[in-house]
Amino acid sequence: MDFLVTLMQLFIYIVPFIVLYFVIAAAVKKGLDSSEVGRVILEKYHAERMKDKK
Repeated sequence: MDFLVTLMQLFIYIVPFIVLYFVIAAAVKKGLDSSEVGRVILEKYHAERMKDKK
């Protein structure tokens, strides 16, 4: 029974952090996509990747 309680406690404490991670990641991605600096950085990154592939 202690194992089940411990497992539930881990679940209760870890799942919110996983959800928070995805929320923050989505917010950062949206912020980078909507900002001018983010667009410039992404354009440079994609240009370098295309140059490396050739």
